[in-house]
Amino acid sequence: MLQQYITEVLFKQQACSIPQVGTFTIQHIPAHFSVVDQALTPPRQQVNFETRWEDDGSCMQWISQKENLVEAVARMKLDKYLQQFRESLQTGQPIELQGIGSLRLDPFGQIRFTPQELPDTWQPISLQPVLRPEIAPKVLQGNTEVVNQEVVEHLSVVPEEFESQGRFRWWWIVVPALLIAAGLSFYLLRDQFKGYSVSGTKQPDTPAVAVQLPPDSVQQIREAAAPPHSDSISYFVVFQTYKIRATAEKSRANRIQWGYPEVVLYASKDSTLFNLAVPFRTLPADTTMAKDSVARKFKAPVHIEY
Repeated sequence: MLQQYITEVLFKQQACSIPQVGTFTIQHIPAHFSVVDQALTPPRQQVNFETRWEDDGSCMQWISQKENLVEAVARMKLDKYLQQFRESLQTGQPIELQGIGSLRLDPFGQIRFTPQELPDTWQPISLQPVLRPEIAPKVLQGNTEVVNQEVVEHLSVVPEEFESQGRFRWWWIVVPALLIAAGLSFYLLRDQFKGYSVSGTKQPDTPAVAVQLPPDSVQQIREAAAPPHSDSISYFVVFQTYKIRATAEKSRANRIQWGYPEVVLYASKDSTLFNLAVPFRTLPADTTMAKDSVARKFKAPVHIEY
């Protein structure tokens, strides 16, 4: 019976404090526009739980109204419900709260809350910037007036591949290689011009000296001329973790139905946890950008697993 009262108080007052258990609250997440994905995510609600609590009397008053009891008797009834609730937690079995989630006691004696997916009434909307000709900004380029195009190019999102390519400059390899090759050519051919003066007359022959190229020079030229190798890495950005596989599979199916086909499900090494994540393959410097993108898209704390 207490589970039903918790659900009713929570959705009526947006918060429900359970003495000696914890506090449930409903968090309202406003609508968000992602510039990268060009999508408008609608507002939604999320149920949170924390073990801190304060007896504000809301549960006792709700019992008093529902069961037509005076406050003193309602307080005794609440104490009885709380005792039964805590005894159920001590068994280790999860307690289901309809429309909210489930509570269970972990091996360390801490209460753990698994939220239930609240149905979204609206789906994300894909948007594109629109510039009308009559109100489009005009840019003066020399003696030519440019409308729309220049402004759109400055406002467009730069793809990640161009950002990664911008960090490397080809002349960092070519210029040192040319300098080393020129020095090596001069070192090898200097004996052929050693017997000639500036006027072009041949000087008396001198004993030939054998020139041996240091082995390290050839290796340096090969390394300098070799193309840069790719140092991209593969990883997962995890945004939700479940202990029950069936629950994780149901959540992933909902995500795919809501328009997120990139979401994958995989188990931990010991198969005790089941993660929902988005796979990436980028440079190490771009992992922060990937984490921020997933955190904004799914409105949840994220972490990386390799």
